[in-house]
Amino acid sequence: MLTQPEYRATRCTRYRYRYSECSRCAEACPHEAVELSDEGIRISASACRNCALCAAACPTEALLADNLPRIEVLKRTAKLPEVTFACAPSELNGDEIVPCLGGLDAAMLAYLTSRGVAVTLAGTQHCAECSHGVRGEARLGLHLEAVEALRGIVGSQKWAEISVPDEGETEPGKAGHDPSRRHLFRRFVGRGADQLTRPISATEVQPVPLKAIRFAAPFSTAGRELLQILFEAAPQDHVPLPAYPALYAAKVGIQPGCTACEACARACPTGAMQIRESGTAWELGFQFSRCVGCGVCVEVCQPHVLHFQDEMENLAKAPEPVILHALGKQRCTRCDRFFISPAPGGNLSDLRRGRCGFFVHFWLKESLMLTVPMNNFQICRLVPRPQAEAQHR
Repeated sequence: MLTQPEYRATRCTRYRYRYSECSRCAEACPHEAVELSDEGIRISASACRNCALCAAACPTEALLADNLPRIEVLKRTAKLPEVTFACAPSELNGDEIVPCLGGLDAAMLAYLTSRGVAVTLAGTQHCAECSHGVRGEARLGLHLEAVEALRGIVGSQKWAEISVPDEGETEPGKAGHDPSRRHLFRRFVGRGADQLTRPISATEVQPVPLKAIRFAAPFSTAGRELLQILFEAAPQDHVPLPAYPALYAAKVGIQPGCTACEACARACPTGAMQIRESGTAWELGFQFSRCVGCGVCVEVCQPHVLHFQDEMENLAKAPEPVILHALGKQRCTRCDRFFISPAPGGNLSDLRRGRCGFFVHFWLKESLMLTVPMNNFQICRLVPRPQAEAQHR
């Protein structure tokens, strides 16, 4: 009996931020079994065929497929000289039977081949007949392209090859032949894969109210940790790594205009966006080694100053976050509470104190910055002066 992937809501960007437009799992599903909503997603038990493509497409690992346990598979195969992955619909034999070859993500394939494990993908000639085939083949192309990029950055001297059997030469119970990577990429890369998964750009995001951000404890993903392992012994003077959607890693940049609303840090599921405070300063930090490129920080950013950069740095674990934005704290002369000034070293003559009480705020020429409690945490927002004055009467 087929089962459906387990859904972990607190890892889902649509659950963490109800206005998120992430649809990676639905776009990867070939059976239209994933239903999207402001509360997250729901998987239709009647439509799902448990191909695990939705789980492979999710950068935050909100979906967990029991028929493709990635860590257990890696433990069984990492010490073998070679391993054959066969897709279940093809009925071919292999060391590991997987529901769809497109469910083998780039982190898994790179981890094995970087350790000298030769990987054979058996059953690719069955994609045209398989109900998973169109989406599965495109997902596999994305992952192979990402592995090739990693191979070129880290160095391929010790990396083993990924191969597929020739079309027409594979029978049930047998897999053979080892074509070149060029032949492999001609078959799989560039088959509409860019339409399945792509980074979110700031121009695609529409402004929405800052509400319904569900806060939960940050977590790390197994795929991101596997990518970091590849760079533990890598040279530090490597060329920058281009951003690939299937790598589930990204480098976030910032433009001028941050309002210090902290929404990006509240919505970030992995803790890559961090708020660091002291008695005198407020800082927005970015922990690159925790970022999986889900894009929820870019979506939730109201002034649209956050963006994904085109290139990434070393994927190894970074000891300290990069400070994207820093502001100095000031003390309110009426309530004695701290507030954040609009810019480091800002001119306090531009600030006009107002009543505090339930709100902590300061006047900034034509606007009022309000800090209000929402969902057990505080959010700052800019309110036009006439509206703010009306609220405080």
